Amino acid sequence: MTTTLDAALGLMAELDRNDAAGVRRWFAPDGTWWVDTGTDRAAGDPDVDPGPDRPWPLHGLMPAQEKCDLLASVPERFPGGVRQLVRRSFAGRDVAVLEVEGDGLFLGERPYRNRYCFVMSVADGLVTGLREYLDTAHSAAVFDGRNLDRRSVAPPPDRDVLRDLGPSSHPAERLAAEFLASLEAADGDRLLAVCTPEATWWADGGRLRTAGPEAPADPDADLVVVGRVPVTARAPRIGGLRTTFPDGLALRAYRVVVDDAYDESGLVAVEVRGQGGHRDGGTYQNRYVFVLRAEGGRLAEIREYCDTRHAFDVYGIDR
Repeated sequence: MTTTLDAALGLMAELDRNDAAGVRRWFAPDGTWWVDTGTDRAAGDPDVDPGPDRPWPLHGLMPAQEKCDLLASVPERFPGGVRQLVRRSFAGRDVAVLEVEGDGLFLGERPYRNRYCFVMSVADGLVTGLREYLDTAHSAAVFDGRNLDRRSVAPPPDRDVLRDLGPSSHPAERLAAEFLASLEAADGDRLLAVCTPEATWWADGGRLRTAGPEAPADPDADLVVVGRVPVTARAPRIGGLRTTFPDGLALRAYRVVVDDAYDESGLVAVEVRGQGGHRDGGTYQNRYVFVLRAEGGRLAEIREYCDTRHAFDVYGIDR
């Protein structure tokens, strides 16, 4: 019997081989593939296919079979191939989470070294839905795209699976809920309380590539919102969210994936949709997956995968 993780790893092995037909075989006939859409927030609604006018390569939801048709051109775009190396993986019931490192030369000359978190739903041994969280700013800078400067606003998030946790809720769910609550409250001390003293936080860096999530943490980083830094360096800045988002930043959990082997790994992934009005007038609507690792009931590691192109655009960061 093919397990959830077997199916996800099988698909990724074919993607690493740049074999579009092999990738296709791992998808259910009506499977879908989603990637976020940069500044065009409406097109990136994970539940709505934006159609043929979608931005590219940041394309929103589409049928996986159509995406596999496009993957057939990978050998032309990457003459030397493009690797997809799984760095960490786990599964909770029918959903697998894969953290992946990419490496290739687009058109043989532009380095493409993205970092991904793939979240895959599996049924009967086939992938029914794939969500690909990646550094969108890096992708947009490397690929020849279309409609990448189009702007739109999406509907606000309308669900939160962590809102009403009861006594029977999994400890990982309660820990994830407290982590998100500390950010919504812009409370650095509350964040520190939910983390171990040595906890780290990693996020990707856009066009200016930063060290990956497994690199040593940099306690002296000039910009603590990218790269891997100690939570003790980032927590003092959390209070600034109050001025950045005068009416608050909402973070709504869309799905939680607790590792079936959580007692050994401490791993849980939380897909989150954010909503807030930036003080400069922009609407911040990022979509994240936070991969969290717990030790002794507290967070030891936070890895944040989100739409960097949208984030840097709203924050006015040139990366």
